[in-house]
Amino acid sequence: MNKTTYWLPVVIISFLTLSGCLESEDVRPALLAEEMQTTLHGRWNIERIESELCRDRNCTSENYEGKPTDYFEFRADSAFLMRLDYYNKTYRSAYKVNYHYNPGTIVLSSGAWVGYFEIKEAKDKKLVLKNSFTGQDPKAVFTDSYYLYR
Repeated sequence: MNKTTYWLPVVIISFLTLSGCLESEDVRPALLAEEMQTTLHGRWNIERIESELCRDRNCTSENYEGKPTDYFEFRADSAFLMRLDYYNKTYRSAYKVNYHYNPGTIVLSSGAWVGYFEIKEAKDKKLVLKNSFTGQDPKAVFTDSYYLYR
């Protein structure tokens, strides 16, 4: 028999054996989600919120400087935002939180509203979250960046 005839079954068996390893579930996203949840867990003071609105390549921005009473709090399955609005009235929001959506992103939801927050920086004492979305006008893109500290 030819040498290639002997190698063919070896190659097929090797391929089938190795392809079985490729089907195993990747546990890294779950570990990343647990690590992210541990890092974010607790109360974060708001340093500032940078808001930007872009429509047809024209952008306007405004900043909100955090007050001593402003905070974002993350728990195992929920998050809370408390800050003063532009009229010095207390603004409170409660959200469900999903840490398992995508590594580096958390999802906050409240009723029909859903926000995908990209984690730009996460350290022991500093956290930066960025959320971009469109409103009723599909040409308008809103971006909020939250600068938080402990």
